Amino acid sequence: MRPYQVGTAAAIFLIAAVAMFDSRAAWSPVRGTAPGDVGASWYPFWTAAVMGLAAAGVAYRALVLPQPKVGVFASRSSVVAVLNLVLPMFLYALSFQWLGFYLATGVYMGFFAAYLGRYRFYWVIATAVITPLAIFLLFEVAFRLLLPKSIFYPGIPF
Repeated sequence: MRPYQVGTAAAIFLIAAVAMFDSRAAWSPVRGTAPGDVGASWYPFWTAAVMGLAAAGVAYRALVLPQPKVGVFASRSSVVAVLNLVLPMFLYALSFQWLGFYLATGVYMGFFAAYLGRYRFYWVIATAVITPLAIFLLFEVAFRLLLPKSIFYPGIPF
C-alpha cells in the first residue's frame, strides 16, 4: 500500500465530489451572471466526474499493487525532471496577468516543444501559434467563453 497516493487520491476524490455537488443545478435554466461564467452546466459536472473516477482508479491501484522498493525520488535526476515540469508551469500561471491566457499558452507550448520535446523550430512555431489559436476559436468563438486577455488586448484580440 502507498499511503501518500491513497491520501492524495482521496483528497482529489473529495474535491471532485464537492464540485459535482456544487454543479448539481446543471439542469437549471439559469446560467451564471459573471462575464465568462459558465454557471452550473455539464462541463464542470462531468469534468469533476472524470476527475473523481481517475482518483478512484489511482486509489485502487495504490491499495492493490505492491509497492516498489525504491522511492519515487531515488536520485537527483528524478527531482530535476519534476522541476523541469513544475517551474515552467508555475511561471505560465503567473504570466496570465500580463500575457493573458492565449499568449501565455503560446509561449508555454513553444517552450516545451523546444526545450523538452527538442522539436525543429518550424514545429515549435506551429505549436506555439496553432494551439492558442485553436483554443481561442473553441472557447471565444464556439462557446463564447471569455478567457483572460493580455495587456496588448485592445490591439491584439488575445
